[in-house]
Amino acid sequence: MKLATVLEDVQAAASRCLRDARCTYGSWPENQVLCPIYQHDPSFTFSGGGYLFLILALLDNKIDFDQSTADFAFSCTGCMACESNCHLIPAHPPYAGIMDIIRLLRSEAVRRGFIPGGVVKQIYDEVKERGDHGQATDLPLPAKIKDDGADTVIFAECAHTASQDGIFRAAVKLLEKIGSPVTSFAERGCCGSTLYDLGFWEQLKPLARANWEMMKPLKYRKFVFINPHCQEFIVKRYPEILPDYSAIDSRHFSQLLADAFKEGKLKSRKGEKIKVSYHDPCYLGRGLKIYDAPREVLSSLDGVELVEMPRNRENSFCCGAMAWGNYVPNLSEDTARERIKEFEATGADLLVTACASCQDSFKRVMPEGSKVKDLVELVAERT
Repeated sequence: MKLATVLEDVQAAASRCLRDARCTYGSWPENQVLCPIYQHDPSFTFSGGGYLFLILALLDNKIDFDQSTADFAFSCTGCMACESNCHLIPAHPPYAGIMDIIRLLRSEAVRRGFIPGGVVKQIYDEVKERGDHGQATDLPLPAKIKDDGADTVIFAECAHTASQDGIFRAAVKLLEKIGSPVTSFAERGCCGSTLYDLGFWEQLKPLARANWEMMKPLKYRKFVFINPHCQEFIVKRYPEILPDYSAIDSRHFSQLLADAFKEGKLKSRKGEKIKVSYHDPCYLGRGLKIYDAPREVLSSLDGVELVEMPRNRENSFCCGAMAWGNYVPNLSEDTARERIKEFEATGADLLVTACASCQDSFKRVMPEGSKVKDLVELVAERT
């Protein structure tokens, strides 16, 4: 969706909602609840359709746009289950999914000065002060594989999460084992994904522009992303934001690992038997449609048995990491606990995911003694 879009532009699309709650649940016959906010309160208001009707009420001047409206807009976790299950809304101009329309609502809240407190306000103040909130990163590649002219570019995302550094270290260890020449692209700040999600669109375009200008000299190479949020945003949103953006060849690190096992560049060592359950991150799964590669990697590890949770693949449940708002207290933690409960019911020993935000979200609520690892970390330990 273009950044110039305004609420009036989505009125016709929002009016297509049938109030059938199709946005809240997954595929037949299980019909499991996938929308975290609807899981918290199973009423139409707390659903993708509820957000659409809120926008219609605002446009018809039936309610006022105030702080509580903004807080509600920021409570959605952004899991995209609604977009995956309802195909009515994107079929109408401006051809935006429900999640993008919610982001538009957030952008309008920001434009009107209604900023939720807590972490959203902290990010907003930081962005207003310095035009960014990311941190410069570096991926120290060993000399024997580092080649500035290499065809493969590892995209080192700005580190926002507690788990990211450990995942980076494990990734470097695996790249050294694979042995193919690589170079890295280290962000000097955020790619813009967080600003897009939070509706900070005024600051987003120059940030995305600066990032793309640094990427352009490498655009004909193969980019490998470790963080699915950055990959999804750059691949799917940069074309909408930057007129001169040209598509890049992008892969996720799990796909690189899957190929390395197939080609014999990575080999599992003998390991103790362990049952693992894999959590599909929303942006890797529903966003990028990458479901098989992580499972192929797990099947390549000696002694590892995959036990699926009932909600998996396109019907996965969110980790709750991106429930930004204050309208629904503890929604992030409650969503993570709901997923942990599902994991524990499998009897698996380890919860594996492929997103640092998911890992951090689970760690905050997991009982003592429970374990969660990123796929990259698990592979580094067992090869």
